[in-house]
Amino acid sequence: MIYSLLLLLTAVYGVTSFSENEVHRSIRKRGDPNGGFLRPCYFTNWAQYRKPRAKYVPEDYIPGLCTHILFAFGWMKEDFTVKAFDPADLPNDWAGQGMYRRVNALKQKDRGLKTLISIGGWSFGTRLFEEMAKTEAGRKTFIDSSIAFARKWDFDGVDIDWEYPKGPSVKDHFTALINELRAAVEAEAVSAEKTRLLVTAAVSAGIATIDQAYDIPNLAKPFDFVNLMSYDFWGAWDGVVGMNSPLYSRKDLQEPQKHWNVDWAAKHWVEKGMPKEKLLIGIGTYGRGFTVKEENLANPLNSTGNAPAKITEFVQEAGVASYYELCEMVDNGAERHWHVEHQVPYLTKGNQWWSYDDEESVYKKIAYVKKEGFGGAFVWTLDFDDFNGKCSKSNGQPYPLINIIAKELGGVEVRRTLNTCGNKKDGFYKSDTSCSHFILCLEGSAYPMSCPSGLQYSAEKGHCVRPSDSGCVSPLATLPTPPPSISPFTTTSQSTTVGSSNFSCHEKMDGFYPDPIECSRFYRCVSGQSYHFHCSPGTFFNPKSSDCDSISRDICHPKYS
Repeated sequence: MIYSLLLLLTAVYGVTSFSENEVHRSIRKRGDPNGGFLRPCYFTNWAQYRKPRAKYVPEDYIPGLCTHILFAFGWMKEDFTVKAFDPADLPNDWAGQGMYRRVNALKQKDRGLKTLISIGGWSFGTRLFEEMAKTEAGRKTFIDSSIAFARKWDFDGVDIDWEYPKGPSVKDHFTALINELRAAVEAEAVSAEKTRLLVTAAVSAGIATIDQAYDIPNLAKPFDFVNLMSYDFWGAWDGVVGMNSPLYSRKDLQEPQKHWNVDWAAKHWVEKGMPKEKLLIGIGTYGRGFTVKEENLANPLNSTGNAPAKITEFVQEAGVASYYELCEMVDNGAERHWHVEHQVPYLTKGNQWWSYDDEESVYKKIAYVKKEGFGGAFVWTLDFDDFNGKCSKSNGQPYPLINIIAKELGGVEVRRTLNTCGNKKDGFYKSDTSCSHFILCLEGSAYPMSCPSGLQYSAEKGHCVRPSDSGCVSPLATLPTPPPSISPFTTTSQSTTVGSSNFSCHEKMDGFYPDPIECSRFYRCVSGQSYHFHCSPGTFFNPKSSDCDSISRDICHPKYS
């Protein structure tokens, strides 16, 4: 009930950050070992669709956490031009200014923050990348479109997340793509008299992929930095129990598994020709888990034939859990262990086995980054950390894992947040600082919200009204400009009933689906949950482009054709 209520209210009013967190930036002197490290963080657009405790929006970001935000993801059309993956990324009647503008608005609060549009991702696949990159004309179309797209939405660079460019010819095409992209952003910067766009990529940490996919000597120069995805070494996809992101190997491992660790992968990239200062170590704020077969329980590590761990409440993907979910598992009786050789923790409870990173292992990985002289560390993802500090182990500290990275590599420390709801009952409360803002308290948590443009909150009526009817005389202070309010739309979880049709996301892949009854509506499926949306007036959902346009009525449900 609370979940559905908050989703609807968020759609109507727009949510700002849970609180305004103070950030302490230490003054660094020349020669300070904290100087110069990069700390990019990936922002995932789909985290906005999770339940309230796990729902993540741009305003939950705290200034100073990251040096760069990489927006996951932009996609590509069949003609090799770049497009938004989710209509909610763009301005429209139900998404306000859209996620692109909301993410880039963070630069107003965090001076020096850079943002990049990350194009691709695992679920995007390789087909379009391969077709685009195999010809000079295809690469030029994509490059020109990428630059225009980044400039249009105020991004500071382009991050290529091609997973993965395998094969001799594809390897050469990837190298050409990156070099031509770098040349193009340099030329565009001169002609447009603007700061050059950054060129980066997320790259594999697996030995076979590294050697097959990347001509590293010829990629070292055009990249500003590369994000080494030094996680997902083991997972439930093959049923073999292992660590998600071990720092080091262990003695009993054979080829190629003995290379599946942060230390080996990073050093292999350097040996192949990537400068250390351009290589960033990946740190996951999530874990991977297994349901261990009974006969493997005595010695689960490296055992075979196991299934994914059970689906968790918030991430809703078998075998994957956020850090805050893993933290809560410990609160609920899971036992934490430490693997001395791998230098990472793991959890056990019954037949559930989880590998992850916690504060101790993150400290060790950051110490490793500094000792070895790498360019920094990046995070996958912002929303998987305990960003609102609700886990008991976090002790009220938001972003406990990313905070370690920010402090150790950047001299930035995020302080604890205060809970403004205390013991108040669930409901709406007026803001003490603005007539156009109000607070929604749910289960002790505060959700600052804003009225639609031109309206003010009425404490007497419990909703937003015309200023003349609000009873609000004058705010005590002026708040920063809030994110644009969002027009109403309908959302529910698990399944949605519209008319006589019952739509469910059960067993459907994440993505967009037409409403079987109304052409002007569509669904987004995220981890088995469905979210129902309206197109803008006069437009209809186009399942081919996963967008709303004015010509799609002809291809819609026969009832409306």
